[in-house]
Amino acid sequence: MKNIVYRYSLLFTLGVLTFVPLTGILSPGSSSSQLSPSVGQKQISRKPAASKKRYNNSTYGVTFSYPSNWQPTKGYKERFSGADGFFQVMGLSSPPRSTIQNVCKDTMNHKLKPYGTRPQVQRLQIQGRPACLILPSSDQNQTMEKMATLIVRYPTPIRVNGANYNHLMLSADKEHIRQIVNGLRFTMPRQ
Repeated sequence: MKNIVYRYSLLFTLGVLTFVPLTGILSPGSSSSQLSPSVGQKQISRKPAASKKRYNNSTYGVTFSYPSNWQPTKGYKERFSGADGFFQVMGLSSPPRSTIQNVCKDTMNHKLKPYGTRPQVQRLQIQGRPACLILPSSDQNQTMEKMATLIVRYPTPIRVNGANYNHLMLSADKEHIRQIVNGLRFTMPRQ
């Protein structure tokens, strides 16, 4: 039963992430933001820093900075977007004993191939919590808006609208994901 719930949660999450770009609500674009080397990527640009806003979400227990020109996406509670990118925050359920590697592998290898056929996975630690960053391959479908995803295990599951989630799933365009990840902080107490 737990595997069925996990698969349903994963299919729903990826379905939402796939549906949004397909509806044409958001316009794809590229960004000139610089990548931060602290996540394992060389800095590739020396452009002036864009103005930032702070995203605080007590439901998901997380805070981070994002470009100030991004606005809430109409019809979506936890998605912000602009001409040069987007981010979306949600919870992800998995069987209680599953490892972060298994959760990331299942997400990355979804049958819809949301990250293309050869995505890369980087293992990370976010405030001592196991995490992974899924980066798309060059053959990712354009409707996915260059989506990359961070998955982080919560110390204890959170409850949102009657459902339990044991992972935070933050998706953003690949040009901004590292910048967001580097500034991400959990606001929930460590356990």
